[in-house]
Amino acid sequence: MIHVVTLSWNGLDKLQRLRPGLLRNLNNTHHEYQWYIRDNGSLDKTLETIQDWPEVQALGVSHNRDNFAQGVNSLADLAFKNAADRDLDSQFLLLLNNDVEFTEDLAISKMLNLMKDPKVGVVGARLLYQGTSQLQHAGVIFGERYGRMPYHYRHKEPNDNNSEKNRYFQAVTAALCLVRMEAFQKIGGMDPKFSWAFEDISMCLSIGGLGYKVAYCGEASAFHEESASLKKNPVNKLFMNNNVNYFKTKWSGKYQLDHEKYLNNPKYNEI
Repeated sequence: MIHVVTLSWNGLDKLQRLRPGLLRNLNNTHHEYQWYIRDNGSLDKTLETIQDWPEVQALGVSHNRDNFAQGVNSLADLAFKNAADRDLDSQFLLLLNNDVEFTEDLAISKMLNLMKDPKVGVVGARLLYQGTSQLQHAGVIFGERYGRMPYHYRHKEPNDNNSEKNRYFQAVTAALCLVRMEAFQKIGGMDPKFSWAFEDISMCLSIGGLGYKVAYCGEASAFHEESASLKKNPVNKLFMNNNVNYFKTKWSGKYQLDHEKYLNNPKYNEI
């Protein structure tokens, strides 16, 4: 079963654009599915609208104070309750931002194909800026460029054959990614000490620390607006220094600086 997890704040228009492509993708997987949407006190009638969508279990919250990790964890808790009588290893969380729009109907199926390897715990997707062939996400790498902090591989470069290859990374973005539910449970969910930055990277590193692989599915694509909610309410800027310091404290020396490996060899870690 696939448990889709989405946070939304004054994003009804985005959810309405996301929904048709998501449902086509989910139906093509031939898996059962449930979509969990947490509405954080929107004023655009999001909650009233999505309560009429039969595939959705809505969670209405009267405020927008919780960070991304807390929001995701609250929805994951609902998913775990619904999955209690099933084998978690055969079930998946699909972390999905409301500012994603599917460009094809088999993207999730292609991501699931990589999950056929039981050693894979997370699968991310190739994301493009809306209406372009410019890469928003093609995996996450680590290097000296940003003080040994993570950043998107080939960010804002043109899409090409190499970006469409499947490969392993240490991390991928949570804007669109599949996570094995058993792995998510073992790490205790996302770390709420991060405020709107690096919680997805930390999640991938934690799952990788359990012995799972993190895969990027270059065969699967979607559009991603990138930080749509944070553009309306840029709270991440308030906490960025704290996030960077906490990330370095938690993960310093526990990941590889792989920038040069990917940039010098386009076939590096290809699946």
